[in-house]
Amino acid sequence: MKELWRQHSFRWYWLGMFLSGLGDQFGWMGLTWFIMKKTGSSVAMGGVILAYMLPSVLAGLLAGVLLDRYDRRKLIMVDNVARGLIFIALVALLQVDQVPLFVVYVLIVIAGLLSPLSSAGAQTLLPRLVPDKKHLVKANGVMESQWQIVYMFGPALAGVLISLIGEAYVLLIDAVSFFVCAICFSRLPKQLTQSANSAAAPTGSIGPFLRSLLADMRTGYRYVFGQKQMVALILFTFLFNMSYGPIEVALPLYANQDLQGGSVALGMLWSSLAIGALLGSLFFSTINWKIPLGATLAGIIVAWGVTTLPLALFARLEVSMVAMALAGFCFSPYNILYRSYLQKQVPDALLGRVMTSIRTITGTGMPLGAAVSGLFIPVLGVQGLFGAGAVICIIFGGIAFGALRHLDAGPSLAVDERGD
Repeated sequence: MKELWRQHSFRWYWLGMFLSGLGDQFGWMGLTWFIMKKTGSSVAMGGVILAYMLPSVLAGLLAGVLLDRYDRRKLIMVDNVARGLIFIALVALLQVDQVPLFVVYVLIVIAGLLSPLSSAGAQTLLPRLVPDKKHLVKANGVMESQWQIVYMFGPALAGVLISLIGEAYVLLIDAVSFFVCAICFSRLPKQLTQSANSAAAPTGSIGPFLRSLLADMRTGYRYVFGQKQMVALILFTFLFNMSYGPIEVALPLYANQDLQGGSVALGMLWSSLAIGALLGSLFFSTINWKIPLGATLAGIIVAWGVTTLPLALFARLEVSMVAMALAGFCFSPYNILYRSYLQKQVPDALLGRVMTSIRTITGTGMPLGAAVSGLFIPVLGVQGLFGAGAVICIIFGGIAFGALRHLDAGPSLAVDERGD
């Protein structure tokens, strides 16, 4: 662990991601609370998540090509500055009495289109900041613990701030965090962030450029679908992400209607999830884990369904907080193992394209689950939706035990980087 913190570049990377993540918690809490107050519609809330996530997934392919061709640091900085300006525009809209909701959706879509430059860019940068690949799992563990710290304090603090200063100022804090993140990434050494393929980036007329762009996009998918075990992992990660969708949409309604606790109760629930996830990450980092990777990931999926089931059975804040904490404790190792597996399997020259190709599949899971949840809440109710999601998750996790049993033995395959 000390080897990571001794690196100047890793410290700036960690600080930028931490401040950006904390701001994101403020931004999402402020935005979803604003939509809930203005519309009272679960469909509208699901639509906000879909408006951000779906464009993010669709833009991921282009972002992956750009990240493999150009300086990843500069692309992340451009994204953060642009999204900071977008959230300032959202703050201005909140000052208008009759806010046109479609304008809010347009700005959210633009922010979603830009976001893969940072979300995928940060993942592709991390292996370059860790010269010794045996420390890669630890580095991912540090970053996962960082996210859990953000989730632990961010939602609760955002809930209190919303009640004190309102949604607009909370969104403004998010905007500032984007600018600070851009400053932190500007301090990373250029030689660690510039793509090895940048010199080969085609120039000239638009025709050859577009053809090379399409070829690069196909390369990521060719690599992924050339490995059966990776395909299975992606499928179950998609289903796992989809099972999270109901939590994202229904939890604000659950906190406000079933628990009657308002934004403070919502913040406490999100913080409980983060506390459990942080404890899970720390526990996982301190033990010598010997269970095979595939069985571990399948077990995590089953455990998520079991631990979220109490939300469907009880409407008490203390019970819900314990359930969320246990769910966080169980799921936290998933991202550590999943990302480390991909970063080790995929060559650095292909990492941007492969990671974003994968995200176009797995990334649709959560927004799709959120959109479907918004439609089913009027039919099943909030707690009924939680119950259905938990049972489905347990079933798919059980199937994953067989499908992922050979994940550790999956070999890497060579793929032509030009996509020819």
